[in-house]
Amino acid sequence: MISHPINLEDIQPELDGIAVSPQILPKLQKLISDCNTNPDEIRDMIRMDPALSAMILKTANSAYFNPGYHIDSIDDGIMHLGFSDVYQIVTMLTFSELFAEPLKTYGISAGDFWKRSVACAFAMERLARKYSEDPGVAYTVGLLHGIGMVFLEREIKDAPNIAFNASLPEDVALEKEEMEIFGINHAKFGAAMMREWGFSDEVVVPVLNQFEPSQAGKHERMTCLVSFAKRMISTIINDPANTVAAPGSDPLLIALLHLSKEEYLKVVDQLRANFEKAESLVTGKAAHRPIEVSGSGVVKDKLKKAIASNLGYGESAIRT
Repeated sequence: MISHPINLEDIQPELDGIAVSPQILPKLQKLISDCNTNPDEIRDMIRMDPALSAMILKTANSAYFNPGYHIDSIDDGIMHLGFSDVYQIVTMLTFSELFAEPLKTYGISAGDFWKRSVACAFAMERLARKYSEDPGVAYTVGLLHGIGMVFLEREIKDAPNIAFNASLPEDVALEKEEMEIFGINHAKFGAAMMREWGFSDEVVVPVLNQFEPSQAGKHERMTCLVSFAKRMISTIINDPANTVAAPGSDPLLIALLHLSKEEYLKVVDQLRANFEKAESLVTGKAAHRPIEVSGSGVVKDKLKKAIASNLGYGESAIRT
């Protein structure tokens, strides 16, 4: 029996804690994916939002991206970073506040939720190139695959006696527990929110069907890639505690991806190196150091600084 039913029809997309309206992302993604787009259209869209413009300039002038001189023009900043990197910066900025929230009901710290989301996004982007899927779409799917948990958390945070035995968004056991308690899982919840924001089926359907790829219709391949990417998360972030897929070589995944063990390890090493660079920006410490989650506002402040230095590395960073 469902103990705490949640009806999607009664839920409105809560935008509290989102720095930039998510409605801009589908439009920007469509422009960047279209090779016939006039670059002026992309620049005009970004220049309409002061927060986005400021973040692009901060990122372009950061130590990692600075060309050796100060960039004062938003146009110069966009052209210096490239449209692919700009899209990832915008995506990260839009949802940075949400990723900074701990999911107490699920037992997930803000740092862990951020790490798993970004690692999945990197993996999706890399896998998309191998299977001739759109890397920008794949990155968005990977980044937002677990976002429904944030909104479910907001719905149930004051409800007593709700606790999960599983917690990771890639865990099928968690999805089953959610269905038993709410009559809905975080994949369906997240997909509903994303559809309200204006994302196309290319993004929404893989998130919706991440636990049932066979139901994704023409988007089945991208949806299957979500399953593959989620199995890579623990390896990328070096999380030995995850029982879904232990770090190291994953024989089943290697077989499913039609890779040799050496090819798979090469891909993982590339993804891990890029994730560690992103993590080092968050912590302000050398790579391989864990994200700090203690202390009021620590994670949020560091995430904001990390976004300003561009957590979303472009496709050149992980191209083989």
